[in-house]
Amino acid sequence: MRPALVALAAALAAATGAAACDRRPPLASCDDDLRGVYLADGRRWMILDQRDTLEAYPLFDDVTPTAAPAGLEVAPRVIRLSRTPAGVAGDVLRRYMRGPRACLAKVPVRLTACAGDAIELVLSDPAPPLTWDRPCLWPRPDSSRRERWLRAD
Repeated sequence: MRPALVALAAALAAATGAAACDRRPPLASCDDDLRGVYLADGRRWMILDQRDTLEAYPLFDDVTPTAAPAGLEVAPRVIRLSRTPAGVAGDVLRRYMRGPRACLAKVPVRLTACAGDAIELVLSDPAPPLTWDRPCLWPRPDSSRRERWLRAD
């Protein structure tokens, strides 16, 4: 074989091997390192995993017309989770502002499964406050739903 072909074959083998090493092992439980980018309903989320706590941030425009009624400034959602002996749970947070007044909406979220390349969450969406007095008054959360997030990285 010519030296150039041998060098090319070696470079391809090294690149293929390096790419295979970059693949993270499948998830065995929610105690595994969950950091990375996930895809849910065609939208990307970034999870930061600090062992005891996790945070998830949208990597898309998360402020839809239904989330942002007229006259309000609305921040993207943030999901904050904690690992406890009882499981992984926390809150979906969204800040709403009307003029100088701000209210931080909070609804529960639970991580129910972590296996292979997917995690499952049970959550609902925060809603704008009913009143802006201190403390802010909130509507009852919408019904919860199950979402399956697939690793994208």
